[in-house]
Amino acid sequence: MSKPVFKCPKCGIETDENLPYCRSCGAQLKSEEPKSRRIPFPLAKAGGRLRKVMKLSAVLGLVVILSVAVLFSSAMFVNVPVGYALILVDPLTKAVDGPVLGPTWYIKAPWIQGIQIYYALDSLGMWDGIEADYPSVPCFSRDQLEMRIDIMVRWTLNPTNLVDLYRSYPNLDWKKTAIASMARESMRFVTANFTAVETVEKRVLIAASMRNEILRRLISEPSLVGAIFSLEFDLRNIALPASYTAAIEAKLVAEQQKLQSEFQREKILILANATAQEAIIRARGEAQSKVILANGTRQAIEMAIQAAGVTNSTTIAELYLWVEALKQIAPNVNVLIITTGTGETPLIFQLPSNSTQP
Repeated sequence: MSKPVFKCPKCGIETDENLPYCRSCGAQLKSEEPKSRRIPFPLAKAGGRLRKVMKLSAVLGLVVILSVAVLFSSAMFVNVPVGYALILVDPLTKAVDGPVLGPTWYIKAPWIQGIQIYYALDSLGMWDGIEADYPSVPCFSRDQLEMRIDIMVRWTLNPTNLVDLYRSYPNLDWKKTAIASMARESMRFVTANFTAVETVEKRVLIAASMRNEILRRLISEPSLVGAIFSLEFDLRNIALPASYTAAIEAKLVAEQQKLQSEFQREKILILANATAQEAIIRARGEAQSKVILANGTRQAIEMAIQAAGVTNSTTIAELYLWVEALKQIAPNVNVLIITTGTGETPLIFQLPSNSTQP
C-alpha cells in the first residue's frame, strides 16, 4: 500500500509534509503548536521567579509611593509651638516671609524651608557652673583690681522684626555673637568707673548701670534691627580676690570696733553726766531740806519760848535741840534715864510725844 501524497493546501503542488513551509509558494504547512502542553521544568521555574519579582516590585512601588506621600505631608504640614515663630524661606526665589506665630499648624509648599525661631522669654547665664551658658566675666575696677562677675540676662524678641533678624543671623546665633559679647563689653565698661571698694558699697547702682548699658547697646546694634523687646538683668555676684576681701573685712572690723568704742565713750559720758546731775539734784534737795528743817526748828523754838513766857531763850533753844537729837538717836524711846555719876540719883525725863494716843 503506497503512502498518500501530501499537497500544499494553497498551490496544490506535492511537497514533504515534514516541511514547515511550501517550497513553491511559501505557505505554512503545519502549526507551531507544540505537541505537548507541558511546560519544561526550567521554564516553569523561571516563570515562578518572574511572578515573585513582579510581586516584590509592586510592594516596593507601594512603599515608595507611601514614603513620598509621608515625606510630602511632613514637608507641607508644620506644627508651630507656643512661643515660636515660623519663618518661610523659598530657595528658588530667595524670598523670606513670615512670621507665623504659634501655637498653630501651617501648610506650605514642599520646597519651602520652614525656620522656627523662639521669640518668648529667653535667657543667658554667665557664671562658673554646669548650668551656665558661659563662664563668669573677668573685669577690672577703676583702681585696676581684677574681679569676676556673675550675671543672668533675660529678654524677649519682637515678632515683627524676626524676618530682618533672620536675614542678619541666618544661623540663629545672635545670642552668642551679639548678646553675650555686648554683655561682657558693657560689664567691663561699667566696672571701670568704680573702685573695688565701691563695687561692694554701691552694688545696687552698679547692677542698674550694667542693665541700662547692656540694653542701650542691644537696642542701638544695627544687626539686631531692634528685635530686643525687653531686658531683665540680675547681678548674681562680684567676686574680689581673696586677699583683698580679707583686707576689706579687716577694715570693716576696725571701723566697727571704732564705732563701738565711740559708742562706749559716749555712753560713759552720758552716764557720768547723768550721775553728776543726779548728785547735783540730790545735793540741792538735801540743802533745801536742811533749810526747810532749820526754818522749822527756828519756828518751833520761837513758839516754845512764847508759850513758856521765859526770857532765857538760849536755854530753851539748847533744850529743844537736845530733845530733837535724842529723838533722832532713839526715835522709839519715851522715857530717858540719865545717870550723873557713881552713887548719884539718876535723872528721869519723860520725853514729849507727837502721838495723839493716851
